[in-house]
Amino acid sequence: MFRKLLPFWAYTLARRLHQLLFVAVVLLGVISELWADYEVRFEGISEEETLKLVKSASQLEKLKESPPATLVGLKRRADGDVANIVQALHSLAYYDAKVEITLDPNGSHAVVHIELGPVYPLVAYNIRYVRDGEDIPDDFLTCPITLEDLKIKVGDPALPETILAAEDTLLDQLNLQGFAFASIQKRDVFADQQAKNVIVWIIVEPGPLSYFGPTKMTGLERIHEQFFFRKLRWTQGEVYDPRKIEKTQEALELSGLFRSVNISHAEKPVEGNILPMEISVLEGKQRSVGFGLNYTTALGPGFTAEWEDRNVRGEGQRLSIRTDIWRKLQEGSITYVIPDFKRQEQNLIWSLDYEHERTKAFIETSCSFSGTIERKLSEKLRVSYGGMYKLLRSQRSDHNGIFDLIKIPLKLRWTNTDSLLEPTRGETVQLQAIPSIQIFSPKFAYSINSFTGTIYRSLTPDKRHVFAAKLMWGTIIGANKHEIPPPERFYAGSENTLRGYRYMTVSPLGHDDKPLGGRSLFIYSLELRNRIGKNFGLVWFYDVGNVYKDFYPEFKKGLLQSVGAGLRYYTPIGPLRLDIAVPLNKRHIDNSLEAYFSIGQSF
Repeated sequence: MFRKLLPFWAYTLARRLHQLLFVAVVLLGVISELWADYEVRFEGISEEETLKLVKSASQLEKLKESPPATLVGLKRRADGDVANIVQALHSLAYYDAKVEITLDPNGSHAVVHIELGPVYPLVAYNIRYVRDGEDIPDDFLTCPITLEDLKIKVGDPALPETILAAEDTLLDQLNLQGFAFASIQKRDVFADQQAKNVIVWIIVEPGPLSYFGPTKMTGLERIHEQFFFRKLRWTQGEVYDPRKIEKTQEALELSGLFRSVNISHAEKPVEGNILPMEISVLEGKQRSVGFGLNYTTALGPGFTAEWEDRNVRGEGQRLSIRTDIWRKLQEGSITYVIPDFKRQEQNLIWSLDYEHERTKAFIETSCSFSGTIERKLSEKLRVSYGGMYKLLRSQRSDHNGIFDLIKIPLKLRWTNTDSLLEPTRGETVQLQAIPSIQIFSPKFAYSINSFTGTIYRSLTPDKRHVFAAKLMWGTIIGANKHEIPPPERFYAGSENTLRGYRYMTVSPLGHDDKPLGGRSLFIYSLELRNRIGKNFGLVWFYDVGNVYKDFYPEFKKGLLQSVGAGLRYYTPIGPLRLDIAVPLNKRHIDNSLEAYFSIGQSF
């Protein structure tokens, strides 16, 4: 009767809607069972780090905010968790761990019960060397590889991470002995469920003992091949050593001539186990020019200009011209560096320098020409020595005149700091002696000697807070004070020595408070460096010291102290520095404060 009262299309539509409504009601009934989040509880683990690892492996735990649509889906997730958690516990050497997961009927709670069992110790780590399927004795190695070398200790937990890391170390050790193609053929790890321990067998194919072969260079434009041969840390025919490749790569990159350097060897050795080498480079820009503006309360406004060619003759010779012009100081230098002179890691440096400076103590005009050998003795130790002629004119001082000086500068520097521009840990020690002789009448001789030591300590693991300290000590021996040219004597009061006091005035004072310079110096500086955000930092500092008349510090005559704060803006070439310093033992010739603006930390 109802069907006869409605058109056919309306009756069909009503029937379809009724069916869809019925299906929706059924689905909502099923989904409602698990629509709410469920809870997960872990039992059987008390150690916090182990529990954290288990939770990170559990999908029940990680996805509990996104429950599955059905109870069947939740059970599937729980079943998968058993294998995940067991594997995670194996990584901690719990090879007998058992995991059971129970769900309540409505799926609102999941209980993960874990029986850890004992930690399995590693009782044996055996290495078999094979070649063409046949065992070979260990004596093919010039230096046997021990378990200690692999950082394996029998009796320690048999952690998979340790076992895998030992394989990498084993291959590295074989590479270091000349086996460039060593490979792991097979690894067998036996977890004995009866004895509750682990035994490991490693089968290694060392490959042939390889030798450095001929070296080919590609990508050359301005640079000659001879430059590369001077940088090579290996010689053709010697046993392959990856450390020598790394040192060669480092030497090429430090030259500043390349945008990229890639050193590779052939995929297999040629006749006689010779390994051809290839150095592929992409040359960078080899000339640069720079300008800058400076300002300090001591020197006034300043201008800097610099030009450099880092590859003058195609073999890395470097020519640079630099000038710094301030209101009270003008400097200029021309420097020519010949790298790897006569031997690797040894540079010959020719330098022509001009300086004109006005201070309260003197007016200096000097021109010098020097040749210096700078040699790297080790990764931490450098030495330099050479000769210099210096023509010096001193005016408005207590000993005016023109001096013709022959000097023999000697310097020894040791450092283990983690950075040259921004050290956060380590120490530096520098010893310097400059014997000097006046070659025309009146003849006299003296030696300017100094010691500088610095120490850096990070106060936090992120290295954002650093304590730094510097000690400077100097003495001039030989000629009496009045023979030594005034510009050659010691003075303090600058951006790096006893901040806060008038520029170059910390010394014995003469008539009209004129600084006379000293024959000995002692300065100690402390800094607390705090990095704020990515680019900024604050520094708090304390300086103490003095300059003395005699060749040894006379501490009974007192020490001058200063305190201050600084702002740092960090750039790729070092921090821009603004320091404000206040003298604590202010003399009547001092200002109430001094400001310094420059590049780089004070030490």
